[in-house]
Amino acid sequence: MPNGPEQAAYWRDFVIARCGYPNPARLAEQFDGAELAEFCACGCNSFGVRVQPGTPPLARRGKSAGVVFNADFAVTDSRQLEIMLSVDVAGNLDRVDVSCNANSDPVPHAIPIDLEPFHIWTSRALIV
Repeated sequence: MPNGPEQAAYWRDFVIARCGYPNPARLAEQFDGAELAEFCACGCNSFGVRVQPGTPPLARRGKSAGVVFNADFAVTDSRQLEIMLSVDVAGNLDRVDVSCNANSDPVPHAIPIDLEPFHIWTSRALIV
């Protein structure tokens, strides 16, 4: 499926349910009513997120935007799925990057239902 609103909705649900985010309820709040946009067409499934004003932030306000969460999945022996969540300076989710093998391969269309992350990284700026 090409990257777009339907694919972004799939990844939104996947990230909330299967990435091991430390506070999935707060992450779900960020997505509630958010606009999913800026769909990358390079073969990754990355997209931008515009969170509703007044939504509780994911991370403490900072001097710069950046990645606050990363989950890696071994899809096959030779394919690794990487998911990164980035926030703006206010601490709100502003981008979800979904790539395979450091964006050198297209993201697979089917992810095994029992796939669990083998590596998770969280920023100290996260509000958990």
